[in-house]
Amino acid sequence: MKPQLPEEWKNLKNALDYIEHSPVPPSRANIAAYLSLSRTTVSSLVTQLISAGIVEELDSAVNGRGRPGIPLHLSARRWYALGAAFSGGGWIFLMVDMQGNIKKEHTEKAASFSVNDFIRSLLRGLSYMIKRKPGPLLPLIGIGSPGLVNSDTGEIISADDMDWHGVALGELVLKHTGIPALIMNRHRTSGLAEARFGIGRNTKDLIYIGVGTGISAALISNGVLLEGTSFSAGEIGHTVIDPKGPLCGCGRHGCLQAMASSQALVRIARELHASLVSRGAPLPFNPLWDILHDNSMISGELIGMEANNGNMVAIDCMQKIAEYLGMAAGNLINILNPRKIIIGGSLGNTGPLLTKLISQEAAKHAMPTPMAAVSIEQGLLGNRASALGATCLPLQYKLEILGEQISPGNGS
Repeated sequence: MKPQLPEEWKNLKNALDYIEHSPVPPSRANIAAYLSLSRTTVSSLVTQLISAGIVEELDSAVNGRGRPGIPLHLSARRWYALGAAFSGGGWIFLMVDMQGNIKKEHTEKAASFSVNDFIRSLLRGLSYMIKRKPGPLLPLIGIGSPGLVNSDTGEIISADDMDWHGVALGELVLKHTGIPALIMNRHRTSGLAEARFGIGRNTKDLIYIGVGTGISAALISNGVLLEGTSFSAGEIGHTVIDPKGPLCGCGRHGCLQAMASSQALVRIARELHASLVSRGAPLPFNPLWDILHDNSMISGELIGMEANNGNMVAIDCMQKIAEYLGMAAGNLINILNPRKIIIGGSLGNTGPLLTKLISQEAAKHAMPTPMAAVSIEQGLLGNRASALGATCLPLQYKLEILGEQISPGNGS
């Protein structure tokens, strides 16, 4: 289960939230005025946060009138958060301070896409990072995983693009490290990162769409990530675009994931190549044809990079998947009326073209009023986004998981 905050710590939580999110580091007097609390109460709350190593005082006073004017901010010198995310056949590990500054980074390749290699490379990388931590870790590890994930239990319910089902990842991490893990879909954690550190900063209503081997979204409404009753909020990859379309890993036909993922992009390129070859005419020069003719490995990311470099064949292939992604984005705009849609994932990160094409297609399907209110932009954080978002999970629950550092009964 996610860490829970004692009801009597409501004021402590509110004070910490104000310190963390205020555009200017606030003083005790600022906090007291904002929360309508006495300065004595706020002074007690701040003392607890400082003693726990969560908050620290800046050196200079804001107004020069003594202790009440000393500005406060999150400490960057005591606690560290560890996050990991699976992307591109391997894991990215990040360790950050409580302000989100990256202090250590590591990668581990998985030998294959089997569940066993997926788990082995994760546990190996976690051990590596924990041994090299610069200071005490927040006692919760954040993980961004493929698939539909029960974030309460840490189980991967299913990852259709990987053909994984019922993977008790949280239990394995706890057994190996002695530290509980909070696990979410990797595109959800990417959305958290873009909302906190990236192009979605200061935007309360946004949607992050991750396009890679799978397609999923992070739906953030009024600053809160929507998970849904069974954790499937944002699983747009399994919305049916064409009931007569190709078979999806979930067993249905015509899902967005089957028609617009990186594998779908490869399939479109292969079908186009086969069609041209069948005509018997000489193929015009194109790096993609050379790769396909030799039966070499080709990835959606390679096609995406070629498209962003001006390869017209690759652009045509990208246009086809963008039609479906734009249709999905237009429907989301109509339903949720976001301020911003952020495009990312391994395919979205290949360059700005896919975002541009999706924006053009979304305008054909969204109603004029919500379309006029939204901007569709490429993510800012690239392939680090999911791992950085994973670190947001322990950072989000820092007060709850550091309860032993705070004097009992003094959080009100």
